[in-house]
Amino acid sequence: MTTEEWQIGTIDSGPSPGSGLSVAAFRANLVNAFKLAAFRTVPEDRIPVAWWQVAAFGLISWFIVYEIQSIRGNGEVAWATVPLALVHLPIIMFASIALAYLLGKGEQTLLLLQTFLMIAAAIDVAVCVIYLTAYTPHIERLLKIVSYGGYLPPTVWLAMASAKTAADLLSVSIPRRVLAYGLCAILIVVPFTHVYREHGLWQQVKKDKEAGSSYAHRRLNEDAFYEQPKVLERELAAVKPGRRGVIDIYFIGIGGYADQDVFMKEINAVSRLFQERFDTGGKTIRLVNNRKTLASSPVASVTSLRASLMRVAEVMDKDEDLLFLFLTSHGSQTHRFALDLWPLQLQELEPAKLRELLDESGIKHRVIIVSACYSGGFVNPLKNENTLVIAASAVDKNSFGCSNEAEWTYFGKAYFDEALRKTHSFVDAFEFAKPVIAEWEKKEGHIASEPQMVLGETIKPKLLKLARQLDSR
Repeated sequence: MTTEEWQIGTIDSGPSPGSGLSVAAFRANLVNAFKLAAFRTVPEDRIPVAWWQVAAFGLISWFIVYEIQSIRGNGEVAWATVPLALVHLPIIMFASIALAYLLGKGEQTLLLLQTFLMIAAAIDVAVCVIYLTAYTPHIERLLKIVSYGGYLPPTVWLAMASAKTAADLLSVSIPRRVLAYGLCAILIVVPFTHVYREHGLWQQVKKDKEAGSSYAHRRLNEDAFYEQPKVLERELAAVKPGRRGVIDIYFIGIGGYADQDVFMKEINAVSRLFQERFDTGGKTIRLVNNRKTLASSPVASVTSLRASLMRVAEVMDKDEDLLFLFLTSHGSQTHRFALDLWPLQLQELEPAKLRELLDESGIKHRVIIVSACYSGGFVNPLKNENTLVIAASAVDKNSFGCSNEAEWTYFGKAYFDEALRKTHSFVDAFEFAKPVIAEWEKKEGHIASEPQMVLGETIKPKLLKLARQLDSR
């Protein structure tokens, strides 16, 4: 059949599951995808439908990798990101099936599935074009709007374009058209705003020696798995009792997310800083999720955190000494602190669980720093009269600086690397760091993270005495 014959056939008889088999049909749908995403009406007989096109449009977004410009060939496939890169497929598939049947057009399921995936692919292509041709730090806010994994405006764009397309193609009545918009809001907007969708297929390899050993870093081998209890035991055994008559600080650092080195780097840097300026030698525990440190550092998990708190409680003077707990990782809008070491399935840390672990340990005087997006959600659950709680962001805000190449997050750099090198007061350091962070964020075009602090009345004199003690050394 010639291209002309195929075109006449589709105009006369409309699409069918086998009508979109040609390359010309796919090219036509590439144009249709952008029309549908722009809320334009495309007649049903102009949309060739085929299962192979469903698969093709479903995978297009996977191959659009935002980091490819900076890699310049020196990279490798990040296979661990594949499930997160394809998380949009089951959501869109379920939405199209449910919408077709709820609108009384179950026989049109394949048509809706393909058009929804076409719209999603067009959105991702638009994001890629913006990134590769016009990226500057000042349009990062725009990129967040059009990168629909977890951000509301682009998710609404996808849902509304899909709803209009469904209503047009199925020729439904006005009440059912309204129903289509409501169903897409529920079936698309709600799931997409509660999942993380990875857009990067490649990861950069900086050095030849890293490239040669990347497989060893990625896999969690049997030796490392069985060695971990011994690593944790050694870390805890190295914690020594404090000095009578002196306020000793016991430092526990948690780097939660394995796939970005910045969290490991922060824990290592802050632990060194505390040993140098806050006299925490022999009173430091580091829990780090990173494949490079499996042989030397205990993994960061709820179990290892509980064991660490119990060990500190065992050796410290609870009336005299102080716990400094620093947590750095990704955070979610539901206020879960990420503890991630793929392929292990680690329990995320919720505010109520952290409070439970702290209370269980019996440690009285606490300074708790949570550096993560939406970490303000930890403040109220953790606050009491004997606690200083600091969060890197407000309850509904992102924090910034989480990249594999960075040495510090924005909060970590301002609070630890700058402020705490000038003062021994944890409160004064926060007051110094907060406007610095705001200035950096404004310069880079970020929405302000708005770090939070709550200081209990009873711990105030303890912290003042500690600062004077350290200043007098």
